[in-house]
This record gives sequence, C-alpha cells and structure tokens, in this order.
Amino acid sequence: MDYTFKTDYNFIFIPVIILISIIISYFYYRNSKLEKLQRSLFTFLRFLSVFFILLLLLSPVLIFIKNMIKEPVNVILIDNSLSLTIENRQDELKQILKNKTGNNFPGGSENLYFLYSGNLNDELKKDDITGFSYSDKNNVRTDLTVTLNSLGDKLQNKNLSSVTIVSDGIINEGGNPLNTAKSLNTTFNYILTADTVQKNDLLIKNIFYDKTVFKESSVPVKVEINSYNYNRSISVNLFEENNLIDTKSINVTNGIISYDLTFNVSSDKEAIKKYRIEIPILEDEITGKNNSEEFFINFTDNKFRVLVLAGGPGPDLSFLTEEIKKIKNFEATYLTQKSSAEFYENTVTDLSVFDSYILVSYPTNISDVSILTRIKENIEKNNSSLIFFAGKNVDYTKLSILENHLPFKTAGKSETEEETSVRSIISTDMNIFKNSALLSSVNNFPNIFRTRTVFSINPSSETFLVSGKNSDPLFIIENSNRNNSAAFLAYGFYKWRLNPKTGNGAEIFNYLVSNSLIAITDKEKKNKFKIETNKPVYSKFENVKFEARIINFDIKGGEYVKVNVTGKDFSNAITLTKSGSNLFTGEMAVNGNGDYDFKGELFSDNTSVQSMNGRFLIAEDNKEFKLTRGDNSILSSLANETGGYNFSNKTSDEIAADLKVLNERSKTEYKSRQSFEFNMNPYYLSFLIFLLCLEWFFRKRNNLP
Repeated sequence: MDYTFKTDYNFIFIPVIILISIIISYFYYRNSKLEKLQRSLFTFLRFLSVFFILLLLLSPVLIFIKNMIKEPVNVILIDNSLSLTIENRQDELKQILKNKTGNNFPGGSENLYFLYSGNLNDELKKDDITGFSYSDKNNVRTDLTVTLNSLGDKLQNKNLSSVTIVSDGIINEGGNPLNTAKSLNTTFNYILTADTVQKNDLLIKNIFYDKTVFKESSVPVKVEINSYNYNRSISVNLFEENNLIDTKSINVTNGIISYDLTFNVSSDKEAIKKYRIEIPILEDEITGKNNSEEFFINFTDNKFRVLVLAGGPGPDLSFLTEEIKKIKNFEATYLTQKSSAEFYENTVTDLSVFDSYILVSYPTNISDVSILTRIKENIEKNNSSLIFFAGKNVDYTKLSILENHLPFKTAGKSETEEETSVRSIISTDMNIFKNSALLSSVNNFPNIFRTRTVFSINPSSETFLVSGKNSDPLFIIENSNRNNSAAFLAYGFYKWRLNPKTGNGAEIFNYLVSNSLIAITDKEKKNKFKIETNKPVYSKFENVKFEARIINFDIKGGEYVKVNVTGKDFSNAITLTKSGSNLFTGEMAVNGNGDYDFKGELFSDNTSVQSMNGRFLIAEDNKEFKLTRGDNSILSSLANETGGYNFSNKTSDEIAADLKVLNERSKTEYKSRQSFEFNMNPYYLSFLIFLLCLEWFFRKRNNLP
C-alpha cells in the first residue's frame, strides 16, 4: 500500500509547528514540581495535543492507494419463453440444469441466474433454478438483443466473466444479438436444450396482404406454408369473422418444405374485417399452435374518378379498360382521340373533377395542347395523380407540358421500335408491391415493345420493372410530396393476357395498375393523421402499442391524440405522448382475450380534427412456434465470436473447469485511491480530544491545576 501526505501549504511549516509545539510544551511544564519521568510524560502529551491542533491549520490530507481485485461474475440466462411449452421442453431444461450445475459450477465465482424471454426477468437463487415454472407473462416473442441490453444495464459495475445461455435457441425478435453481445466484452457459452431434428409439423410461415384495400375489389392474400415430413394432401381454410369462406387443398411432399397458395377476399361494404388462415391439426404434429394465424384488412369506401385519355383505339387501351372495370372503386371516364378536337366518346368539358389522369399513347402530334394545359392546372390545384403509358406515336414535345408532374424527363426522342423482355427488380419501397413473388411473374411473360427514346428518371422515382437487355427502366413510380405519378415506358402489354404458359397475365397487369393508382392517387391524403397498432395480435400480458402520425395537417402546436379502446366488458382511454414533431405513441394494458376496437381522435386547439378506427386481437401470439426444432446457429455464432464454449455435451465438472479458466482470465486487479482528510474527520478529532482528556486526567491525578 502506497501512502502520500500533502497539505495546502509548504512542508516547511511542519518543522515550524513542531518547534512551536516543543517550546509551548517545555515552558508549560518547565517549573512543574513533578518528577522527571512524569514531567516528560506530561510534556509529551502537551506536545502531541498542540502539534495536532496546529497541524489542522495546514489542512493536511493522507492519501493511500490500495491494490484491489475485482472478482469475476458468471451469468446463467435460462430461457423461459413460450416455445419451451412444446414437448415439455421446460422439464428437459430443468433436468439439464440439474445435471450440469453441480456444487462446483461454475468455477467458484459469483454466479447469477436469470430467466429471460425479452427483458431480463428477476434474479433466481441457485436453489430455485430447477423449481421455477413457466409463466404466461412470458407469452411474448424471444428477443435476446433486449435481454443482453438489460443485462448490460443491470451489471454495468460488475466484472462480467461469462454469460451461459440455456435455451432451445429459438430467437424470433430483435434480429441477431451478436453486436450487443460484443459490447458486453465478455465470453458467451451455451447449452442447447432442444432436439435439432425436425419433428412432424405443418405451419403457417407467412401471410402477405395489404392492410388497406378498396371495397368491392378482389384482393389477393398470399399464404406461405411449411411442411415437415409429410407426403399427403392437406386443406387450408380461410375464415372471415370466424366463418369459413374458402378452402383450398395442396399436395405436400416429404423433402420439400415451402409451399405457396393464394386466396382472394373482398367486401361489398366499408369495414375492418378479421381473417384467419388455418390448417387442420394432424394427430402426429409436434404442435398445432402454429397451424393458424389471424390478421385484419381495412376495406375503404374511397371512390376515385379517373379520366383515361387515349391517343387512339388499340389493344393496350382495351386491356387497360377491362382491368380498370374490375376495380369497382374507380369511376372511369374514357376519351379516345378521333381528331384534334373530337373523341369517339362524348367530350368532357370539366376536367377538374378527376382524381387521376391516365394517358395511353397520348398526346400525339394532332392532340390539342389546351387539354394538356388544363390537366396540368388541375393536377397542381387538386393534387391529382398522373399515369403515363408510352406508345409508338407519342409526341414527347407536347408531353413536356406535363414534365414537372411525370416521374421522368425525355432526353432523346426516337420512333425506332424494338422488342424487349421484362423482369422485375427488388425496390426499396415494398409498401406499393408487397407481393414480390407475384410481381416477379413478369420475368416469364412474352416480350413487349418500346421505342429507343431515352428517358431521364427523376431521382426520387422508384423502378419496379426493367428491360431484359440493358436493364432500362420500363415501369417507374414517383410518390413524393411534390409529385404523384407513374409511367409505363413500354407498350404491348396486351400480349401478357394471351400468354398460354402462365395464364395470370391479366392478374399481374391488374395488380400493377391498381396498386399504382392506389399508391399515387391516395385518397388517404384527405386524412389528417393515421393511427395503428404495431401488430394485429397481442398476448394478454403485453401492452398494446399505438402509433399516430399527423400527415396532412398544418401543425400549430398543442395537438394531441386520444385513443378509446372497447371490447367485451372492457373500456379504457389514453392520451398518446408526443414523440416527435408529428408523431404520437402510447401503450395500454388490455388483459382479456378477445376482439377489440379502437378509435383514435386528433385534437388541435382542444377541437376534434378527425377520428379513425381500427381493430386488434388479444390471443396467443404464435410467433414462438414458427420454428419448432432446436436451433444453435445464433448461439454458436455468439460463442465462436467471443471465445466461448458449447456446453451442451459437457459434464458439470468439464463445464466448471472451462469456467474456472475464464474466471482466472477475467480477474481484474486495480488500484483504489483513497484519502484521509484530517480537517473535520471524526476519527482525527476523536483522537485529539482523547489526548486532551488524557492529559487532563493525569493532571487531576497528580493534583495539578
């Protein structure tokens, strides 16, 4: 231990106060009648008292540095998530803990035991690690990233030597926790508690659907099914509000895991409808809890008035007309150019009533530019959208009137025609075309046509279809605050419906056109705000999370959003917290299983601006059962990247030996700097008082005044 003595003054003052103390003590007892030994003792006591009193004037500090050892801490994280209810896995987990956590586990250091599924649960005592029971409160998705963040916060002042994860390895939320694990700067080990051999199982892997669609339109719902170890025909049922409305059969084969099928749903009225996809449970399945999934679709009653303006009759126009007629929410008016001032249909004088304008091979060299000018004015005034279909005879000079409202600019004009194949690409904006598999069907469609006109695509445009030869954009969308438009920069789409190989050309073309119109002709722009839950199904032990965002309203300050939730024997309301300039968030505990409706209402100046409705479900969240076999991929990655071990096949003694090595390696020796300040220190003052009292006592015993 190192000692250092310092004062606020120069050390030359210490000899001075020693001299002063000696002089005072000497003269105080110089003429005393005490014997020599007694006089010396009294003089010494007086010297000490005076010296320590004078020493206080120098504000002395005694500094000493101690060598300290920070003992290692081993953490054992015990999985307690819903997936542990499969095949009595929790009993197997407890047996593993009993066999592998002997009295010498793990290596004679501080050992902490925690249950986890998401946030770190309460700490367990060692005697309780085989006596705990599964809690429904863990009926949430397993998020090891959140667990490790919680662990870091809880043990930030500890010398973390190792983390041993005892789990089936099923992680279905939060992604790969490797980066979070590395930030803890410790070693990760694992014990896998579930069999990695896949048992018999049928499950709903994913459902792809649009949350908001138009009523009276046929909406595809794509279902991805996984089958393990079956070779038979299975039924897949679609329920609407708990009523069976459709059943499809698929043949599954042992060795092939993934299968897709598509249902179509519709509604003749505006409503938020609950759907359930369900596979009847087979007797030998490992679990039936992953055989169904529920979701909601909001059917809106938004009628769009669309003007289709064509440069002349043609097969593409006929194809487009047929597909638009299938979308009952669109009230389409058609104008097919006959001459500069004439159309085959009746002339429409009021062009301001339309929500969207579709130009098919228009304008041509005989088109009236005044019509384009009026369309331009209406787009700017009413925030209408625009879709352009290219054609061989398009006059791009006249089209330039609408250049600021198109997703491209013309860089070089050419009437030279060529054939091209079409292929889809993955766009960053998958909110428009969520069914990427359906979109990719165009890769097998017949060639279509294009001219060699060169187009310059706007920076904010997204490309969804390109040519097979040079990957030139063929279908683009710009959906921004400034511009809401789409463009098909090729023609001859009519060939798709004549394709005998696929037979779904009309469906794909309808999907492209309808989703484009919905995206850029968004009637939701009339909405001042949007509100939704972050998922359709919650556990009764989870808080329902709401998020509202102001989208088309001038924020004045003081806006707030209230949410009212109602269900069977339940009613509650909350005011969301403002989390950003236009964002509001909040949570509510809803503890009973069942269907619930909510109403969100935006207020400004304490006046209601608008309200919106939604639904959610409180039930068992089956995300924990999407994977039913033990999976050590993430756990193995954590161990390999941090120098840890796989303890799955090791005995208790072997585990203890490995952890002992880790503990020795992680022991930390550090120096602790401490100080002893004499001024006002109770021990120092007590010592000083003791000296004075001792002298007084001896003086009285010797009859000194």
